[in-house]
Amino acid sequence: MGVPTTFVRFFACNLRCSWCDTKYSWSVKEGGTWESLSPEAVAAKVLELGARSVVLTGGEPTLQRDLPRLVGLLKGYNLHLTVETNTTIFPAAVAPLIDLWSLSPKLVSAGENYLRYPIIEQFLANLRPDQQQWKFVVRDAADEANLRQFLTRYPVFAEKQLPIVLQPEGDTATADYPKALETLAERLRDPFWDNYFVRSLPQMHVIVWGRRRWV
Repeated sequence: MGVPTTFVRFFACNLRCSWCDTKYSWSVKEGGTWESLSPEAVAAKVLELGARSVVLTGGEPTLQRDLPRLVGLLKGYNLHLTVETNTTIFPAAVAPLIDLWSLSPKLVSAGENYLRYPIIEQFLANLRPDQQQWKFVVRDAADEANLRQFLTRYPVFAEKQLPIVLQPEGDTATADYPKALETLAERLRDPFWDNYFVRSLPQMHVIVWGRRRWV
């Protein structure tokens, strides 16, 4: 948060989260548009913008057939690469090349059966602790209960102190963002969370620009 970063937003997603803030990236039906570019052209645009930190996001970036080629090009320029993913696809070819995987499994408020446990387990088994952060959108008590079940299922989160980020869900939070952050912070006072490396953080772009497209 706060680091000058170039975002590469890919088109298309394999989920339909109820509260998604980039529904325009799903398909043309949701008002989406895209520009078809080669990996070389994308890399050239990234270099032109100048930031040393690059986030590959979506939609869902792991759907992209040319992701390995793009990652190889960007790593050749010594850029710091983050991939934001819903953890439903494990791209083995690029997994070791990414500096930080921002892994965001979707809890019950997003939709039913969006937690793909076999894929999540591949990420847990193949990434170094310093190569991963786990980000969860928490709308309500049902989401928190779902998250607690998830973490209890995988003791590695406590054992290796894997970074966990909790964020309030944007549609619910926007009316009173400070209150939404307070509610989330209060949840973390429960002794359950003492075993985890967990932080509650805002979506800074929502605070600065609101729920605007392209930010």
